[in-house]
Amino acid sequence: MKYAIIKLGTKQFTIQEGDVIELETQTEPLKIDVLFFSDEGKVSVGTPILENVVVKASVIEEKRGDKVRVNRFKAKSRYHKFGGHRQPLSVVKIEEIVIGDAKTTKTKSETKTEVAETKEAPVKAVKISKPREVAKKAPAKAKAKTTKKAEAKK
Repeated sequence: MKYAIIKLGTKQFTIQEGDVIELETQTEPLKIDVLFFSDEGKVSVGTPILENVVVKASVIEEKRGDKVRVNRFKAKSRYHKFGGHRQPLSVVKIEEIVIGDAKTTKTKSETKTEVAETKEAPVKAVKISKPREVAKKAPAKAKAKTTKKAEAKK
């Protein structure tokens, strides 16, 4: 019997092929991390995840959970507030658990060489234009040194 422990969203689930689980709303494609896998007594434990085990799943339905009632109350002041909340949920069906070839794993050195190869793009010649001349601003007008009232006080 195949089963796995996966991390989906912020929670962990024990699953088998064909299981249907409800969890907080998830977006497609699902990001499933496999933490543990067992197949007929053969056990694999990830550190922290297993790279060669892939769980194929799909979102069947989007729905809302049961209503949670919220009550705020203050004694001796006739204060009562009632509210509620319904958590949006996704219903996910586990289609199959696949080992090995379904997901190719690459070492760090392979990915570094691929990145280096993609960065070696041909350089295009760029025409550099002369900087534009900016018109100089006119000097600010000089302020009057004294006013009539200031002269009268002297």
